[in-house]
Amino acid sequence: MASVWRFVSFPFRIIPWWGYLLILGILGWFGRNILLIIVTIIAFHPIPVPPLFLSEPETVLEARLQDLDHFDHVRRNERSLTPEQRRAFGEAIDTLGERAGDLTDAAFQLELARLQAMIDNGHSNASATRMVETFPRLPIRSAWMDGELRILRALPGHEDLLGAEIMTINGTPASDAIMAFRDAFGGVDASYLTFAPLLLETPGYLEAAGLGGGPVRIAYVDINGVPGSTELQAVAPHEGASRLFSGNLPLSWNREDDRWQAFQPADTPLYLAHPDNDYWFGTLPDGDTVYISIRANLDDDSGEPLSAWVARAEAEIRALAPRHVIVDQRFNGGGDLTQTEPLMSALGDIVGPEGRIYLLAAGNTFSAAIVNMAMAKEAAPDRTIIVGEAIGDRLQFWAEGWWFSLPNSGFRARYSTGFYDLQNGCEGLFICHWGSLHIFPVIVDDLDIDIPAPLTFEAYAAGRDPAMDAVLADIEE
Repeated sequence: MASVWRFVSFPFRIIPWWGYLLILGILGWFGRNILLIIVTIIAFHPIPVPPLFLSEPETVLEARLQDLDHFDHVRRNERSLTPEQRRAFGEAIDTLGERAGDLTDAAFQLELARLQAMIDNGHSNASATRMVETFPRLPIRSAWMDGELRILRALPGHEDLLGAEIMTINGTPASDAIMAFRDAFGGVDASYLTFAPLLLETPGYLEAAGLGGGPVRIAYVDINGVPGSTELQAVAPHEGASRLFSGNLPLSWNREDDRWQAFQPADTPLYLAHPDNDYWFGTLPDGDTVYISIRANLDDDSGEPLSAWVARAEAEIRALAPRHVIVDQRFNGGGDLTQTEPLMSALGDIVGPEGRIYLLAAGNTFSAAIVNMAMAKEAAPDRTIIVGEAIGDRLQFWAEGWWFSLPNSGFRARYSTGFYDLQNGCEGLFICHWGSLHIFPVIVDDLDIDIPAPLTFEAYAAGRDPAMDAVLADIEE
């Protein structure tokens, strides 16, 4: 027994007592982080359990009822709903179930989107790109640009429509047609207008909204100012095509597939530079101003992770000692806000007490991009100037949560679980998302536009950037 004890106790004779405390502390630290990750997933990203042993539906009604049963996860998991709203949501699901079998596929998905819109939260909306991807669509793609519906993509045979302004759709003025789906999406108009054209390009949804079906007749004014009209036939979905967000159409390199022709601006302003990089920076000719472009809060395909780029950008921009910094957040739909926090929070110190921070924004500035702006403004509230167009969400919103697809229609449902309040701060352990507002608390008075400078089609076609023009004019004053 003595020899066995000597063998078993050997580590205790070699390693001092404090060594074991250190080991226990290290194991406890890693265990704490693993536990925190697990608890965070459970608290803010509950995964809806898919239907088990789901039978093959024999009728359209049975398929729709199966979808509605799974869709009920939205009601159960959406944290923004009050008990009264949750009850009303459940009643609306039941009401839709009573007539679900009588609807077209597009009409059923539109009704599901209207249910999602009851939440009135930008992150809890239906996915417009998913809603249209299985339906025949027109051979054009359009974007809403400062009150005009402009054609920025076209399939072969329709290139003469590139740049044209759509005036009417099946006889309905474009400004009225685009708002026909407003009740199917929550949040603010600025965000809605960046994706609503997707539905206008889908005859099934036009018919569901009472705007007539296909073929679709549009009246337009072409790039040369000549009025015209044409009848467009829908084209079946193309296998392997990428989903293309209407708000990103001004980025001319974004296409669903190689068949599409894109409208090409006459010049390349900074916001259209470096198409292979979602984040980059450079010094303007004046030598005193640095321009930073962040089109996504996610790693791009450049090979440099966003976190590594942020660390490098902060160090190199500090070394440049610019007087002013411009941060372009247009086309940034969000991602991981913790990645960009070190750079955004440092901008006030980088430009110094006499410098200014210019934030460029638009309706496609959303989610983490909005938090980026708030971080920068919080660091230098009196020296931050916001230029462009209204951002794509309120300063109080719910995010995190989960997307999930319904088993038969494929409708992409969504619920949100983590609250963000960028104006008042956030309270509540299982209400506010820990990774943002408890680690990086952000409070600003507002993110209103200080210098309006919308991207008009006229400026876009000429290769000008009204927002940058406004910034340079302000710097020169």
